[in-house]
Amino acid sequence: MDKTFLAVSKQLKAFAVDIFEVGLYSRCEDKMLPRTWNTQELLVAIPWLKRMNLDGHDIYIRPQGSQGLIFFDDLNQSKVDCLIVDGLRPALLLESSPMNFHGWLRVSENSIEEGVSTLLCKNIAVKYGGDKDSADWRHYGRLAGFTNQKPGYVDETGKRPFVLLRSSWGKVCPKGPEMLIRAQTIFESRKEDQKPKRRLIAVSHGLGDIIPFYNSELLSLEARYGEAMDASRADWMIVKKMIALGYSREQLNEAMLQCSPALKRRGSHAENYIALTLDKAFKRAEGEKL
Repeated sequence: MDKTFLAVSKQLKAFAVDIFEVGLYSRCEDKMLPRTWNTQELLVAIPWLKRMNLDGHDIYIRPQGSQGLIFFDDLNQSKVDCLIVDGLRPALLLESSPMNFHGWLRVSENSIEEGVSTLLCKNIAVKYGGDKDSADWRHYGRLAGFTNQKPGYVDETGKRPFVLLRSSWGKVCPKGPEMLIRAQTIFESRKEDQKPKRRLIAVSHGLGDIIPFYNSELLSLEARYGEAMDASRADWMIVKKMIALGYSREQLNEAMLQCSPALKRRGSHAENYIALTLDKAFKRAEGEKL
């Protein structure tokens, strides 16, 4: 049977989720082509993904939503061994380039809060020397069985390394539940600490500083996600934060008009996109207050 099909099948089974977000990144165009598929749809798409990979696209994947999986990146073999010794055996481990690994730890069978997941990602990166810029709950990893298209990995014969699935254990790691409880406690404590600060910040912000603030948040997200940043998701994250800080709908509408990275591809639908984003964000904010 096709080796790529087998590798992808094992990786999807170890994820143990229903829906996946697949990203095809073109380095020459600096553009991500996103797809959302279930397991069967993704398996059917493998021949097309192979063609796109041969055409120069890197093939990325992540579960849709925060699914109890903690992403880590840029670890060598000794650091992976440390994870296992510490009771943090990866649910998925991929060798993305020779002797360089990334993957996911499973800390829960259920979905967890996005902020808690990101906190765990950052803790793992700091403790084990991983890539801190990739430490986020929504960061893409690679899909096994396809080649890594980064120019630095081409050998003298012109061949590119395949992304290899080294482990597809899939289970909750032994220390996962304990680590999750600790992270949830820390996260809730930080939210409480930030409440009075948010009220003070909201008072100080006026209409004149919405553009610098929005652009500052956008630059931070671009530094974190790099080429894999989803423009619409970036808008959503920034808008949610600004609502929490007390910005008005009028201010946010102006900020999105001037700064939104997603508007370039919206054309005449820009105003509708902004209205829908703000409707959803303010509705979410009201629900969280109840």
